[in-house]
This record gives sequence, structure tokens and C-alpha cells, in this order.
Amino acid sequence: MTDTRVLLDKITAFRQRLESMPRLVPQPIPNEAPHTRQGASVEGLEEKVRAGSRTQALLESSLRQLTRLDGAGPCPNELTARAKRVLGEAKEIVTRLRTLADDPLLAGPPPGSDGAQSEIDPLCLHYRETVALMESGVRLASAFPDTPSVQLHLCDGIEAILDTGRRRLADLHQALVQRAHDTAQVDTLAHLLACLDAGKHLDEKPFIELAEALLGEDPSTPLRLLSASPSTKQAFLGGRAFAPPVRFVACHSLSVARVLARMIHNDAVWATQPLPVILSALVHDIGMLRMPLEILTATDPLSDDQRRQLEAHAGAGAELVVERVPALAMLAEPIAHHHERLDGTGYPSGLREGQLSSLARLVAVADVYAALSCPRSQRPARDPRTALTDTLLLGDRGQLDRTHAQRLMKLGLYPAGSVVELADRSVGVVVANHPAKANLNSAARPVLALLTSPERHILPSPRHLDLAETEHGSVVRTLSPAERSALLARHYPQWAV
Repeated sequence: MTDTRVLLDKITAFRQRLESMPRLVPQPIPNEAPHTRQGASVEGLEEKVRAGSRTQALLESSLRQLTRLDGAGPCPNELTARAKRVLGEAKEIVTRLRTLADDPLLAGPPPGSDGAQSEIDPLCLHYRETVALMESGVRLASAFPDTPSVQLHLCDGIEAILDTGRRRLADLHQALVQRAHDTAQVDTLAHLLACLDAGKHLDEKPFIELAEALLGEDPSTPLRLLSASPSTKQAFLGGRAFAPPVRFVACHSLSVARVLARMIHNDAVWATQPLPVILSALVHDIGMLRMPLEILTATDPLSDDQRRQLEAHAGAGAELVVERVPALAMLAEPIAHHHERLDGTGYPSGLREGQLSSLARLVAVADVYAALSCPRSQRPARDPRTALTDTLLLGDRGQLDRTHAQRLMKLGLYPAGSVVELADRSVGVVVANHPAKANLNSAARPVLALLTSPERHILPSPRHLDLAETEHGSVVRTLSPAERSALLARHYPQWAV
């Protein structure tokens, strides 16, 4: 049993002890001395958790905070109907918070391979502050005076706290649902790729099911490009583990598939035969599983021998699919040629335009865009506008298919879901784009839901703004993941991750 598994078992046992305690009972419980046996064991566990995950430590601290509410104080014998309802609603929200703490997707990423602590998960930060908010509400609700008029007066403030708590829980739930969806897709593809790499022969059905799910996603929803370090084994502490670089390859392949699904949506050429396009994306980089980690994590230029190994992955991937998923053998050509360039400068064979199928050229465009949009060991992720521009330039220079590259304009300069900064320093999230073919200038001026003022104060509620309908305001840049987390995690967790 691994140290991580032992640690998680201890955390689970600790939570079970908390769940067995009475909740919001009228009798206060005495405060324990800081150095009692139970306190020492909890603090010891917390220290171990901190060593593995700062996020997990934050969760345990929040659970202890909820437990302290059991001793919030006696309730009066006579409560008005409104006060009873408020107290019941407070109990309900606290119960939901306790349950939510056991969601493994809140566990945060595991420690790095060097043992370094991970950053605090923005969703966990949002959870912690929701717990703090509800502590105030529950303590007030548990300390109602006997006077009915004063009870009713206090209910006004407590109900406002409860409304805020419910709204925060709804936002957190939405973010966790999206994270669960992304994680499930990555795990599904990672499992399939790992099976192929291990020598197993697979039916094409699970690949088709995943491809159909991607094609069925609403193209107007935020575009989420997934990424992971080549050395990553788990998405979260205690999650499903795969040998590196399986998760890295699965994330990139899914990102390429998501880009392609939007590129060909309602396309006159590809809409009638979309399945081979998405299937090609899902398996196009399987040859990367054979690459040594030192190549995938290199920050310096590769040696000639390392470059030859890297350039062999496309052909190796095509052979692997033909051998182990015979029903997908027709995808061998786009898999083998997704790094070829129309001017003959690509690899592994230096083929030219007339030697490459249209599907191979289409996958190549999405592969470049998705790779530029996600971080790599030697560079950070490109801004979406920069990634799009760089890909279009490769088309103009005759390296990528220009017509296919222009299909990327369907995503917009700032794809839906991008968190952007305007010229006045206000921050918003892109909710829709104008068709680029109608007006290229409008394509650079999307529809936003403004989340902050120019002073970076969080707005009480999002304010929608169509930049194409105003002469004032323009997008300056997109925020990095760290900036999104720092600014939005406490109020808009769904846009912070």
C-alpha cells in the first residue's frame, strides 16, 4: 500500500468520525485543550497532509471548523416559524458542505515528483470561504434570543447569509461538474491508450463512443483545452493513476479533438463525415507513449539522437493502431503524417502537399493550435489570439493548409470561456463570438460577461457587454491560470480553473 493510499485512508477515517458527531445540537461542548491526545493526532495528520497537499490540509481545516458549529450555543425554547425555517435551512447547507468535502475532485493535485507541495486548489479555496460564511450564519441562527421581534429582525440578516451560501454552493457545484466531466474523458482515453501501449487488442467501440460524446457537445459552451505535465500520474490526490506520459498524451489528444469538433461544426465539407476526424485526433499521438520522459520534459534543445526518437513517434503510432485496433486502420495515414508540412519541412518523411490527405492536413492544423494553447516544458501556454495568429501564419507561409487553418476562426480570437482583461483593466469572460467571416473587426470584439470593475473589484453579478456594439473598450490579453485563480476563485470558481 502506498503512502498516499495510507494517508487517504486516515483522512477518510477522520471524516467518518466527524460525520458521527451530532450536528447543531443545542448543548455546547467544552473546548479541548490544544495538546490533548485527539488534538495532537489531528494536528499530526494535518502536518502529514500538508506535506502531500496544501489543498487537503485546507479541507481538513474546514471540516474542523464545521465541527465546531456543533457547540455554537443553546437555542431558545420558543422559536417563531420563520426562525425555525432559517435554522433548518442553515442545517441543510452545513450538511451539504460536509458531504461536498468528501468529493475526491476537491482533493487537489498530488505532490510533484520532487515532493514539492502543490498549489491550493481554487475550488477548495472557494469551499473554505463558504464554510467561514456559513459559520457566521449558523452561529447567529443558534443564538436566537427568546424575543420574537428580535428573532424576526435577525432572520433578515441570516437569510441574506444563507442566500449567499446557496449561491456559492451552486457555483462550486457547477465547477465540480465540469471538472468531473473533463476528468472522466481524460481517464477514459488514458485507459484506452495505456491498454494499447501494453499490447492489448481493442475494439473500436469505446473510441467511437468518446468521439460521439465530443461531437455532441454544444459548440457555444466554453472551450476547455486540457493539459498535464508529461510526468503527471494523477489528476487529483487519490485519483486514477497512469504511468507517465499517458495522462499528458490523453489531455493533448482530447484538446485536439475538441478543437476539431468546433472547426468542422456545420462545415460544408466535414459535417457529413465528422467521426473519422475526431477518431484521428484521439489516437494521433499514441506514439508519444514510447518517448522517454527526459525528451518530453526537456527545456533545452534536443540532441540529434533525441530529435530522431521524437520524430519517429508518428510512424510508431500509426503502426500501433493498425496492429491493435484493426477497425481503425483507415486512420493510419493522418496519424503517421500529422507532423508533415506542405512545403516538405515536416517529419518523419518530409512529404509535400500533394502527398498528404486532407484529413492529415486538418489534424495537423488542430494539433499545432492545441499545442500552442497549452503549456509545455520549454515554454508557457500562448495567448489564444497568439496561438491562432501563429497557426494562421503557418498557413500563409505554405507549411499548413491555409483553408483548414482558416477554419480555426470559428473558435474566435478569444474562444468562449476565455477570461480576458480589457483596456480599462476590468476583467470579463467571453460568452460568445461574432462570426469572423461577417466582420473581422467584430471577431476581435466578443460578447463578455464582465466580472470586475476597472479597479478589479468583483461585481455583485456579471454584467454583459457586446464589445462590437460599443466604441469603448477592447480586449488587451487573456489572464493566465494563476491570475484567474487569484482573482476569481473566491467569487467565480467556475471561471478560475
